[in-house]
Amino acid sequence: MINSIQYLRGLAAVLVVYYHATIKSVQNNLPAAEVFNFGQAGVDLFFIISGFIICFSTDKHTFSAPRFLKSRVLRIIPLYWFFTLLALLVFLVVPNLVNSSGGETVIWKSFFLVPTEDKYLVRNGWTLSYEFYFYFIFALFAVFFIKRSLVFLPLLLLALIGCFNNAHFYFDSYLIEFAMGVISFIMYKNKVAVKYNLILLFFMFFSLLAMHLLEVDSVVFYYAFIMWFIFHGSLVLEQLIKVSKLQSFKNLLFKLGDSSYSLYLSHAFTLVVLNKIMLLIMPNVGKELYLFLLTFISIIVGHLVYVLIELKLNSYCKKLFN
Repeated sequence: MINSIQYLRGLAAVLVVYYHATIKSVQNNLPAAEVFNFGQAGVDLFFIISGFIICFSTDKHTFSAPRFLKSRVLRIIPLYWFFTLLALLVFLVVPNLVNSSGGETVIWKSFFLVPTEDKYLVRNGWTLSYEFYFYFIFALFAVFFIKRSLVFLPLLLLALIGCFNNAHFYFDSYLIEFAMGVISFIMYKNKVAVKYNLILLFFMFFSLLAMHLLEVDSVVFYYAFIMWFIFHGSLVLEQLIKVSKLQSFKNLLFKLGDSSYSLYLSHAFTLVVLNKIMLLIMPNVGKELYLFLLTFISIIVGHLVYVLIELKLNSYCKKLFN
């Protein structure tokens, strides 16, 4: 695993957790509370990382589409179904605790990540629908094109967006973020000279500047280019600079990256419980302490879920289905 990507996985998860914690603070009318909207960009960063990692992890292996898709199911679904079953139990007993902000909650679509405008039992599951859609596109592409043609994959993803004008889930703007990850992988694999990496980073910067000046009304594209700048810049820096100091801090970041998926799925449950406990025992809590405790404890719970549940579930499922 590339260290910078491992750290960025943790950053992406924390951004999403903090974003949802600020929503809770606003709902509770805490003084000076406001939603940290940029936290949504954590999802954009996850998609970019996925575009890179899927190419990276399959690059030096003989590719089999069924084996690839099976491995992704065994990696993603066990923990997701664990929390979906947990949410279903809560939904059957106390329906108002699931998707309390409103909207229809769908059950069978939740389990199978069927694209829908309704809400899943685990609301964050909508991002996994995009993940599996990208896996399916990647698998089909790899079957029909040799690996040397990987450069055409971003073009295919961009064509899906451009030709159909973001009209549906299958042609959504989020596909550009997977394309960004693939482009970064192509440059990383081919050890493209630093000057060309810098040109790409300048392109990202000026794209952001242009979107700002032209007041482009697309949060997805805006966050995508910010996160791509951070992601690709981190890759370039890691290749140029080898830092050996602050090893203990790096280990913590690495562990945070390991548990990022568990944190991403578990934090919604943790926030609901913590929110009720804090309002009960600390009704006059300040915004800063409230957000710190919700975010910090969610990270701790996420790591415990990773160690006690995710690792064991994945190991069991691999033995069962292999």
